[in-house]
Amino acid sequence: MLPVIDGVRLARCVTGRLREAYPAGAHDVEVMVSPAFTGEAMTRLLRDIADAVITADPRCRRLVCAVPEGDLDRVAAAESAGYRYVVDVDLPGEQLSLLVHEPGWVTRTDMDLDHVPGS
Repeated sequence: MLPVIDGVRLARCVTGRLREAYPAGAHDVEVMVSPAFTGEAMTRLLRDIADAVITADPRCRRLVCAVPEGDLDRVAAAESAGYRYVVDVDLPGEQLSLLVHEPGWVTRTDMDLDHVPGS
């Protein structure tokens, strides 16, 4: 787990709760934002965190923001910050929508979820 920053927790996806939810890269980071942040505040926070993480770890290919499935306000806030909706996943006790932010140098392609390695 990476440090807690004012209502935000960061974790490497390959060792965190999303490790089996999608084909995570070694440097992908999950951004967990406190439910206290909504709307424009969440959007600004996600933008700032994305800039900071990508600067700190240039090998990070993807930041992942998981929000409760059906929480359209949090999905919209993440999309306004440059994240894009990818997939809904079921974790023990919760259903989440995953949104990703990729640095500009990453080639933008949609994940082929029908061909996930190891499935």
